[in-house]
Amino acid sequence: MADASVIDYYAVLHVPFDADLAGVENAYARLSDEFATMTDVDETCTEALQRLNEAYSVLSRPELRREYDAVLFARQRADLNRQIRAFHRRRVLMQWTIVGALLLVVVAQAAALVYLGHDQIGDFLAPVLGPLVPGGVG
Repeated sequence: MADASVIDYYAVLHVPFDADLAGVENAYARLSDEFATMTDVDETCTEALQRLNEAYSVLSRPELRREYDAVLFARQRADLNRQIRAFHRRRVLMQWTIVGALLLVVVAQAAALVYLGHDQIGDFLAPVLGPLVPGGVG
């Protein structure tokens, strides 16, 4: 098999990546007929026909196609995995930023209560926390 990272056999056969075997065979038959008739006129068609035969020999065999796809799509999978990890890092950072901001608001409110003279914060929070704490707050 040729270097799969250089030659895109799907592009050579003009088929999508998820083409089934019938689609690969139809594309090969159509293109090989075109190239075979043009080899007398254009010398580059011989090379194109060789590349077409190579593409068909790989994509028409399930085991070779799996190996080829693994090599061809390795970079795309690595890029996608890198993007997913970056997304999760940003999400966690945003969650902790929100938690930190909420904590800052709570601390600022507690400091404001102390500043305003509510030295007994427990008395202020008793209506809220009283039912939750056995024996009340204070």
